[in-house]
Amino acid sequence: MNFTTIFFRSMFVWRFFWRNKEQHKRLEIYELGQNGEKRAEEFLKAKGYKIIARNVRFSIGEIDLIAQVEKIIIFIEVKTRQSAEYCHPIEVVDKQKRQRIKQMAIQYYRDKKYSTKGFAVRFDIVTLIWPKGEQPIIEHFIDAFR
Repeated sequence: MNFTTIFFRSMFVWRFFWRNKEQHKRLEIYELGQNGEKRAEEFLKAKGYKIIARNVRFSIGEIDLIAQVEKIIIFIEVKTRQSAEYCHPIEVVDKQKRQRIKQMAIQYYRDKKYSTKGFAVRFDIVTLIWPKGEQPIIEHFIDAFR
């Protein structure tokens, strides 16, 4: 290894261990969300969904998963929480979030020219309540909004 590689690796390790409490909490939340998306993807594949894209980014946000079942393109929002003590994860997908998902879906649908192929569109939400050290409770809300 050259000096540059060793230097940057050591800086990464240094930054990881010297994070403050808030940075560790944000990292935990990020990892919970990433693990939730992976688990949701496995769940959907087991139900026969074909995942065609993940984490598709747009200027206004991101679509977590895009799947296909027969001639339907499904835009899926995944919400993961450690508990439903304050609110159920589906409650976080408010009207404003749904509007942004629709805008992104329209752009993706047009860019990929699905309309010329006769595909329908659907919006699903997958929620996971995943307490530490336990298995997640997964709920799939099919055609959650229009």
